[in-house]
Amino acid sequence: MSASLRSHFQPRHAKLGRRSWLNLGIATILFVLLFFATVGRLGQQAAVFGFMYVGFVAWFYGIRRAIGAYLVCTIVYANKLGQATDTSNLLGMFMGLGEAVTVGFVSGLYAKLKKTQAELRQEHEKSEMILSNIFPRRIVERLKDGEVMIADRYLDTTLLFSDLVGFTDLTRIMAPAELVQLLDHLITGLDELSEKLHTEKIKTIGDAYLVVSGMPTENPHHARDICNMALAMQDFLHEFNRREGLSLQIRIGINSGSVIGGVIGPKKFTFDLWGDTVNLASRLETTGIPSMIHVSQSTYDLTRDLFRYEPRPLIEIKGYGKMQTYFLMGPKTED
Repeated sequence: MSASLRSHFQPRHAKLGRRSWLNLGIATILFVLLFFATVGRLGQQAAVFGFMYVGFVAWFYGIRRAIGAYLVCTIVYANKLGQATDTSNLLGMFMGLGEAVTVGFVSGLYAKLKKTQAELRQEHEKSEMILSNIFPRRIVERLKDGEVMIADRYLDTTLLFSDLVGFTDLTRIMAPAELVQLLDHLITGLDELSEKLHTEKIKTIGDAYLVVSGMPTENPHHARDICNMALAMQDFLHEFNRREGLSLQIRIGINSGSVIGGVIGPKKFTFDLWGDTVNLASRLETTGIPSMIHVSQSTYDLTRDLFRYEPRPLIEIKGYGKMQTYFLMGPKTED
């Protein structure tokens, strides 16, 4: 309620609308009526209504319109209080003019201050939005608290790497603006899925997408949530293809384990993840099959009671040798 009340006392120095002109006219008529109704009993003291009128106009509508109000007062005073050159009248006129200029000037400074505060607030909100889109929320809070070196180890996480199959072909036939708009719609949809399913988007590289669960906020269901995210991504891409008339496919790799997360770069800084868990998740994506979700043994062990899997024949993965991996087929149905 106090904020609403304060808004009624804000100066309005910009171009006046119909309502402002109406209020200004009502104030002028009210001053004239009060002055003529009381001047017979109060004499020159009735001029106090003129000071109130000029102050009102100066505060709400600025110096230029306050001088107009001052001229109205001068005409009324001269008509009812005697010669305009009388010493008392001259003193009142100078006081009224000084009030119009002083109050109008202060009001103008106040209006500029409020405008500057509003612009700063908008810029602050914009920077907050940009930071929240770049970094996880907990990392944003730590940056705002003044932390310079942010680096943590997260023991229980699950990562998802994905890459679009067929998108590179589109870059050869689509106009740049059309291509970027298409990718923007796709990534926006994936971001909405990530937020809905309580996972944390880390970054995109071209048409590749990295999302994680279990950091920076601990999540005992990190593997389950990432598997649900992968299945939702497949459904989303199917609907996206139908809507856009495309035939894109997505290749997904998932791995669970510990990672190191931190902020790097002195200028265009970014939040990134490192460690063997990250590398293997990336390799699972590159060695996967389009439209399939390629899952590591560690993720399988955490979620085999929740989802249906098909074991894949042993596969050679660079840097790891032959490994047993699995394809995530969907959630288990209750008997």
